[in-house]
Amino acid sequence: MSDILQVLGKLGSQVDDKMLELLTVGASKDFQEVVFHQVQAGGKRVRPALTILFCQAVGGNTEDALSAAAAIELVHNYSLILDDVIDDADVRRNLPTTWKKFGLNFGILAAIHYREAIEEGSIRTPNHAAISRIIADTIRELVEGERLDVLFEQLPSNEEYTEKHRYRDVSLEDYETMIGYKTAALIRASCEIGVICAAGSKEMQKAAREFGWKAGIAFQLADDVLDLFAEEAKLGKKLGKDIYEHKLGNVVLLQALPLLSQADRDYVLQVLRSDKPTENDVKKVIALLKQTTASDFVQKKAKQLVNDAKSALDSFPNKEATQLLETLVDFIYQRSF
Repeated sequence: MSDILQVLGKLGSQVDDKMLELLTVGASKDFQEVVFHQVQAGGKRVRPALTILFCQAVGGNTEDALSAAAAIELVHNYSLILDDVIDDADVRRNLPTTWKKFGLNFGILAAIHYREAIEEGSIRTPNHAAISRIIADTIRELVEGERLDVLFEQLPSNEEYTEKHRYRDVSLEDYETMIGYKTAALIRASCEIGVICAAGSKEMQKAAREFGWKAGIAFQLADDVLDLFAEEAKLGKKLGKDIYEHKLGNVVLLQALPLLSQADRDYVLQVLRSDKPTENDVKKVIALLKQTTASDFVQKKAKQLVNDAKSALDSFPNKEATQLLETLVDFIYQRSF
């Protein structure tokens, strides 16, 4: 795992410089502090690494994919800024969120600026039209994923639309639809765009999409497990964040609920639907979930998806890059933060 972290660090440093360059365009000097905050808070840079490695797997070089990789990571961070506003989140990566540090107005303005920086990045790519189309379609999918995620929340709202469309029960099929849009779509785009940057074939694009989709679903499954059972210091955010935010759209919760006694199931739902779950409530819910086999089931499913994703790499000529992609997708499954 240390090897892939070194690779991510090396690729990430190049992408970071490019992201700051793109964010600087049109931003006043005073505003740069606001728009830089989200990307300077850090992150694993998995998505831009996928873009660069798929470009290399086809036979291209890092420079061919750098602007596209930066645009992809800006899409991710753009979604996080808005996600934190929607979730009323104070902390991300052990730092104040953008809206919390600079205020709601400037958090929203930063997000708008990110969208234009994303387009600036795509303009600088070898095949601007195709890449811009993928990014635009992916952002629409992210919006739909976020919409479903909000509607899966269990806290009653005074918003008419939310209450009209609220999911009181969430099926695994509902969940997979939501994470497909919210998580897997961007990882799929990261991979496909890397192939396009190197002028790869349609068959290679299809293989990259397959890899990205399966890796993306595995990524979210692993993320759901980490949200409940990771070490808080490593995670960089409060353990049980999904419970505090009343989210039923966590696969561990969905798998565990039918395995609990009626009394324990009612208690978990009561906590999810309470105005402000206490720390003790959240700890008790996590303890109940640990008593079930839900986490083992989810991790087994994620591992199978990872193995399936690797099989999509056979047609790519640069085996050094594909080996790194295999290591990266293993990291997605095995990571502890």
